Amino acid sequence: MLYRKWGSKEDKVVKYTSSIKDDLRIVEQVKKVMKAHVIELFLSGKVTKEEANKLLYEINSFTQVDPSYEDVHEALEDHLIKTTGGAGSSIGLGRSRNDHVAAALRLEMRDETMELLESILAFRRTLLNKAEEFKSTLFTVYTHFQPAQPSTFGHYLLYVEEEVSSRWQMIFHALDLVNRSPLGSGAIVGSSANLDRRREASMLGFKDIVVNTISATSSRADLISVVMEVTNLMLAISRVVEDMILLSSKFVNVLELPETHVSTSSLMPQKRNAVTMEVLRARISKVVGDLVSIMSMYKSIPSGYNLDLQEINPLFWNVLDESKAGIEVIHDMIKEVKVKQVKPDNETLATDEAELKVEKGMKFRDAYFYVAKLVREGKFSPSITYEQSLLRKVVEGSPSPERMSQGISLAKKRLEEHVNMLIEYKNKVLEEEGKLRLIENDILQEGN
Repeated sequence: MLYRKWGSKEDKVVKYTSSIKDDLRIVEQVKKVMKAHVIELFLSGKVTKEEANKLLYEINSFTQVDPSYEDVHEALEDHLIKTTGGAGSSIGLGRSRNDHVAAALRLEMRDETMELLESILAFRRTLLNKAEEFKSTLFTVYTHFQPAQPSTFGHYLLYVEEEVSSRWQMIFHALDLVNRSPLGSGAIVGSSANLDRRREASMLGFKDIVVNTISATSSRADLISVVMEVTNLMLAISRVVEDMILLSSKFVNVLELPETHVSTSSLMPQKRNAVTMEVLRARISKVVGDLVSIMSMYKSIPSGYNLDLQEINPLFWNVLDESKAGIEVIHDMIKEVKVKQVKPDNETLATDEAELKVEKGMKFRDAYFYVAKLVREGKFSPSITYEQSLLRKVVEGSPSPERMSQGISLAKKRLEEHVNMLIEYKNKVLEEEGKLRLIENDILQEGN
């Protein structure tokens, strides 16, 4: 142990407060943050080039995290002190675990979020391809889970894509808040060492800095914003998951899920249980539960860093991991789902019949009650077919062939815009991070 001189790795209190197990997730990010700090100490004249060379070399050699330390930050600093001598004792200047962990968490959240956004884009592309494939495939849509009106399965898939697209945009906007650097803020009020926070931010690919040092070191609101938006995405997905389970049931028998996503019973050989969707439904509940736990722990923590914050960290990654896995599973399922032959339900054409009467001069509510009476008495017989019903839908976003083609075209254009936005964002991050690698290589080469 470096910071505390009491206790040992066998001490129950030390073990209880240690975050070392969860810190393994961010080891590479912690090393990257330390590199930026060392380079900034060198550029601002606080360490020599020779000292910076030793420090950077030993940061790269840090691969094993001894579980006897409180956290990875302590383990790394002690490693540098032991392997570089006096140079290692210099890195505490202008540095706190508070600003370093905040920076590492933001880097990890940035990477995880960009990876999730990429997965969502691939899922949306499949949704649009399938929407085009099924744009004329008859499919009854539901309200209150009762048959409502004729549509197409392509129209349903366009609905899913638009829901997911909206969530993608919100996650992308939240990413901008995360992509700000807290580095250089010290424990809570910065330091008398005149470190260039914006230069540090640039080396790590951050878009900006969190200006106020209290906010920079103790706030997790930006990270929580991403997790909230990701959870909102999974809420939207959960409704589709429920649709897949119910509509593929023999009670409804509208969809056929791929063989790889169903399983039989150990006793009843006829069963085709929607097992992957059932597991996904449960795991989305875990995502919601993790978000509630995060908010419950974060609520009422006094301003400034508190150790409660470290207990939140693994929940961030639980939400991101479960969501990425969930998107991949439903993406795989949608690729192969089939629509069964729809048995027309004449009553779903009742609204069309009322509208036809309006076109002949009847007021809508009068027409509505007229058709409702026929339905109640079992005398309703539509004068048009499912296909004719679809052709009659004229408003934008409806399932008529013309409007479907427009909707698919608009959605594809929006998708390509989002693809380009993410590519540009990732390239900018890589370009900025390249500055750190160039300076690091320059320092290391000169020392050899």
